[in-house]
Amino acid sequence: MKCKICNAEAKLEFVHKVIQKYDVEYYYCPNCAFLFTEEPYWLEESYKIPINLADTGIMSRNLYFSKAISSIIYLFFEKNDKFLDYAGGYGIFTRLMRDIGFDFYWDDKYTENILARGFEYDPEKHKGFELLTTFEVFEHLVNPVEEIRRMLELSTNIIFSTELLPSKVPSPESWWYYGFDHGQHISFYSGKTLKYI
Repeated sequence: MKCKICNAEAKLEFVHKVIQKYDVEYYYCPNCAFLFTEEPYWLEESYKIPINLADTGIMSRNLYFSKAISSIIYLFFEKNDKFLDYAGGYGIFTRLMRDIGFDFYWDDKYTENILARGFEYDPEKHKGFELLTTFEVFEHLVNPVEEIRRMLELSTNIIFSTELLPSKVPSPESWWYYGFDHGQHISFYSGKTLKYI
């Protein structure tokens, strides 16, 4: 299996049951330290409920990031420009940032925009953003390099969050971030992976 990041030969690391029904192969690339699943044929089923039940920190995470990103924007970016929350879920972060006073927009191909309606990204109207945010999204990417390239076409500045893969690949039973119960986490990045990207 070829690595989706660097195209080196990846080795089978383990097989584990996902969404309690599919035996899924997980591959590790020794060149860039990226861990990923086989082609994720189960994703349509996984995204029937796009925000999974295991995401119990959704509100506290968005509140935290709204404060942190506000400070970063004030210090390092043009605060009166336009911003995009990519794969923005129900629109919580976009709504919080708009309420603070930033011209934020929302985009998500899997989830309904509930809280930031009227502020959807429109490629006809929005040609570029000062900053793109995307929190807890990289682990969902089927083709990370292609998707990150698309993000960079929208903005040359990206702030993201993901849980880093430890230097020794955790056993299936010892790392909660695999998310076997919902099956949406299919790509896992080490610091080395991100440097390679």
